[in-house]
Amino acid sequence: MLIFKESCQTVKPSDSPLQRHLGWIVAIKLIALFALWCLFVRDAGVRIDPAALSRQFAPNPIVQGAPHGQ
Repeated sequence: MLIFKESCQTVKPSDSPLQRHLGWIVAIKLIALFALWCLFVRDAGVRIDPAALSRQFAPNPIVQGAPHGQ
């Protein structure tokens, strides 16, 4: 076991070329995603019609007040 301990090398995360390469790829993809969001989504607004929304969620609203027949 002593032989294996002496021959093992520890690799720091910043020393691995693969991890560094994948880190750059992830960073570039995040920047691209942010750029696409800024171009297409940031200024897009959703217009809401309160009457249409209330009809969507309560198609037969209950009217409070006097009971029917009075």
